[in-house]
Parts: sequence; C-alpha cells; structure tokens
Amino acid sequence: MSAPLEIHVARKVYRGAEGGTVEAVRGLDIAVPAGGFTALIGPSGCGKTTSLRILAGLDHDYEGRVVLAPGARIGFVFQEPRLLPWRTVEENVRLVLDDPRGFDPGPLFAELGLDEMARRYPTELSLGLARRVALARALAIRPDVLLLDEPFTSLDETTAGRLRQLVLAAWARYRPTTLMVTHNVREALQLAERIVLLAPRPSHVVAEIPLETPHAERDEAWVEARRTDLVRAHPGLVA
Repeated sequence: MSAPLEIHVARKVYRGAEGGTVEAVRGLDIAVPAGGFTALIGPSGCGKTTSLRILAGLDHDYEGRVVLAPGARIGFVFQEPRLLPWRTVEENVRLVLDDPRGFDPGPLFAELGLDEMARRYPTELSLGLARRVALARALAIRPDVLLLDEPFTSLDETTAGRLRQLVLAAWARYRPTTLMVTHNVREALQLAERIVLLAPRPSHVVAEIPLETPHAERDEAWVEARRTDLVRAHPGLVA
C-alpha cells in the first residue's frame, strides 16, 4: 500500500547563533500522490531536509500541517546510514520492526545485494554497502511513504549509480509514496516523476516540473538536455 502525503508549512523559524531568529520557510506547500516519486531540489539551506523531518514527525516546531493517512508507515533513509556499530547488518534492519520474529530478510537482502552481508558489522562495510543497509531498514517495514535525504551523497559515481538503480527498482516493486531530497539535479532527472524546485531561505516552491518520459528512455543525452533546460530556466537555483 502507499498513501498520498501533503506538507503545508506557513512558517518555520530557527533561533540564530546570536539570539535572533532566522525564517527558514514561508508558505511551503508540497503534495505527492499515492505511489508517486517526487524529488525536492534547491540550494543549500533552503529547507529540503527540514521538510522531510517535519513529514516524519521529527520536527514539531513549525506553523502548518502535514496531511498523511492515519497509521501510514514511514521509512526514512538519512544522509548518513546511522547504523548501530555493535549490531550486525541483519540486527540493524530488524530493529525497526514491531515484531521481528516473523521477518525473513532473505528476499530483501538478495534484492539489494546484501545476501552475504547479514552477519557482518557496520565497521566492515563500505559506505555504499552501509547505504544499502539503510535502504533495507527503511523498506523492511513495507513503508507507505519513503523519505530519502541525499541518499547518494559522498559516493563515487559508479557506486551511486548502482544504488540509484536499486532505489528505482525498489520503488517500482513496492510503490511507496516517495519524496527524495537531493542537490543533484541529474539524480532527480534519472529517478523522479516530478521535480519540486525550492527557493533560498525563506523557502517556498518556485516550480514543479513533471517528468513524463519513461525511466527506460532517460538516457544520458536526455538527462543532460533536461538539465541544461532547467539551468537556463532557473539560473542560480539549479546546477
């Protein structure tokens, strides 16, 4: 199952370093249809991660509302894998389950290329493998909503490319309503069905760009052409 989601933030304010306040978000409205894949892009500090934290219920200090089906399961892949080093890969994944006794990690681990990693510890994993474990942990609950916060950052292009394909395959298989934050417009063009572009602080939506081309037809030339169009249409916001 998947569930539509909406976030409406009238205002989000942070306390400044010298005691003042910083208005981070003003009038931010984002909706993702059930089973959709939306990418949120924009310059650093524009409220992308803040939006995910609000959706996940990790930040309650804002003016606005989140619309989400009651009981919707949310999977969250953070910028860092956040694995417990004293737990094995399988144990880290089981930690998120309400009843881990009936969970068979075999099919999910095989799907993500982790079938030989179950008994390893996080310190034995490369960053790319640790990111796969973080994705497995998010998918283990069969989420209705999947939130991805810069899931490919700090990876070399080969490793990032493999992980992008795993994310796309998992989304196509399970169809969670997915919102991905990224600073990389190429990643957004490769994966998403729609791009939402945010302005600098105070953050608000500048544009929503539908991507109707099937994923199988999004070759390198297509991605580069669309990226060039976006840079030309939104200078300073897209790189």
